[in-house]
Amino acid sequence: MADMTISFLFILMIMLAFFASQFSVSDTVPRSQYDILKEERDRLQSDIDAIAEIVEAGDRPVVSAVREMKDELERLRRLLNTPEKANKMEVYNSAVSEARKKLLTNLKNEINGRIPGVNVEVSENFDALQFAGDGLFDSGKEVPTAVGAVRMRQIADVLDQNLGCYSLGSRRAFSEDCNPAFALMDSLQVEGHTDNVGGEVLNMDLSAKRAASIYALMIQQKPDLVLYLNRDEQPVLSVAGFGKGRPIEENETDSGRDANRRIDLRFIMVVPFKEADIAEIRRALSGEP
Repeated sequence: MADMTISFLFILMIMLAFFASQFSVSDTVPRSQYDILKEERDRLQSDIDAIAEIVEAGDRPVVSAVREMKDELERLRRLLNTPEKANKMEVYNSAVSEARKKLLTNLKNEINGRIPGVNVEVSENFDALQFAGDGLFDSGKEVPTAVGAVRMRQIADVLDQNLGCYSLGSRRAFSEDCNPAFALMDSLQVEGHTDNVGGEVLNMDLSAKRAASIYALMIQQKPDLVLYLNRDEQPVLSVAGFGKGRPIEENETDSGRDANRRIDLRFIMVVPFKEADIAEIRRALSGEP
């Protein structure tokens, strides 16, 4: 490449020299034209001198320019292939999301394996366990059926065996083996739901009472559930009612309405507001001062 460039420059130099030789200041021409021709000759002479300087220097400038372009190309390639510095907040929240998904999947499998007829599913957003009716509540009733009460007591036992790794307080049982993401629970909501029989106000009140009755039943079965605390030293277990507004089945059939008379357990994890919060969460779960 260097030889070709030098050859091209040499040819260009000869051509410039030829054109420059055609200018003769001794010819009789008008003064204005003479000045134009002289200026053009001087410009050509300047170009010849510049080319001569490159030629006399050999191919070093060409090689140097090629090397610089190659180095810049390599630098850009490295920059393109270098992964962007990970955002600690995004990395942590993503890990927590995966940890919750894994926790709920394990709870679902354990509950369905231990308690016949419960039929629990993980919500589409992987943030809640949904207990699809199956006789949990009779229509218009706020307390669970006898069969439903037995099942919810067993579910309280399962929760008591799993919450310690994701909460604080005297029942904290954290280890990186069960919670490598350092996910911290903010709230475990016992959410009550209804079918579409009755008005909005009636069903909102009924759903809240259903959630409260299941909460009371769980605490009666496992009093220590109130000892699992969040970052604000509040019990993670709480109650909410959603009326008929969040059905999981169509309300046109008896089985659909039965499924909607249900309880959801929603796991709400702590979302840090700044990177320093992540370190504080890790210290709290680890029991460090």
